[in-house]
Order: sequence, then structure tokens, then C-alpha cells
Amino acid sequence: MNSRLEFNEKLLILLVEMSNAGEHWLLDYCKRSDEEQERLFKAGKSKCDGKAIISYHQFGRAVDIYFQRAGMLTDPIMGWNHWHDEWDKVGGHKRIDWDLGHFEG
Repeated sequence: MNSRLEFNEKLLILLVEMSNAGEHWLLDYCKRSDEEQERLFKAGKSKCDGKAIISYHQFGRAVDIYFQRAGMLTDPIMGWNHWHDEWDKVGGHKRIDWDLGHFEG
């Protein structure tokens, strides 16, 4: 994927599929500032420091997707592997095993 617009179009396809499957998804960190990325790195929540190692979030080409049922965060009904396989089909980057809620392109 070469552009943020293309990423957004593919993300929309995935989110519609999730909704049609009965998933209740929430998006987080659609775009991060360099400072926020560095803060997350220092807190041990990212392997990208925002300077030497740049995150796709800083370009607006990554999101974190969470799922909820009954007001609680949970794993997706269809499972993480299913949604990452669907993301692969629309042209997203491969999953990051230590960060299953992360989808980038």
C-alpha cells in the first residue's frame, strides 16, 4: 500500500466485514505524533522509538483495533487469526505476533 488513502480504503473494507460478522470493534491510535510514539516506547508499549525506528502510526497508516462485548474489552468473536487473514487478503501487512490488535499497511 502506497498511500494513506489506500490504507483507509482497505481498512474500511475490513471494518465493514467485522461489523457484518457481528464484531463490535473500536479503533485506537489511528495517527500518532512523534512525541506520543516516543512516550509509548519509553513506557515499554512499543518497539519503535519514533525517531530511529519509525512506526506506521506516525504516517497514519496503522491502527490498533480492539473488540468489546458487554462493555468489556475481549478477543474478537471470529478470532485474531481470522481478521489478520482477512487483512492479508485486502493487501495489509503481515501481523505482528506480539501485538495482535495492530493492523498496518
